[in-house]
Amino acid sequence: MHVMIDYHDKPDFPTLAAYISQHYAALRLPYQQWAYLARLAIQHLPYNERQLDLLANDITRQRTELHRAILFASEHFCDELLDHIRTQAHMSKYAWKSFYKNQPITLKNGFHLLIF
Repeated sequence: MHVMIDYHDKPDFPTLAAYISQHYAALRLPYQQWAYLARLAIQHLPYNERQLDLLANDITRQRTELHRAILFASEHFCDELLDHIRTQAHMSKYAWKSFYKNQPITLKNGFHLLIF
């Protein structure tokens, strides 16, 4: 699943669109798992701190890869094609914009960054 895009040669639209869609879809389950554990932590209920940290690190790594792809797409494709990518990935405009920020996922910012 962790196929990397070569940005030295401009990736074609179908390749980059598929990459973004697949990687965004792969984040849905970790997002849900992180949100569940984060809610427990915020409510001061028992939770698996190690699992929360592992999920946060994995999500941050995957978001970094998507951040790069989305910035590249935004710089090289017109708005119509970007809308097509978002539609194909089932991603809201707000979720798309959240990838412009390349920040680690924490309890403080996680719920703002992990948007569908």
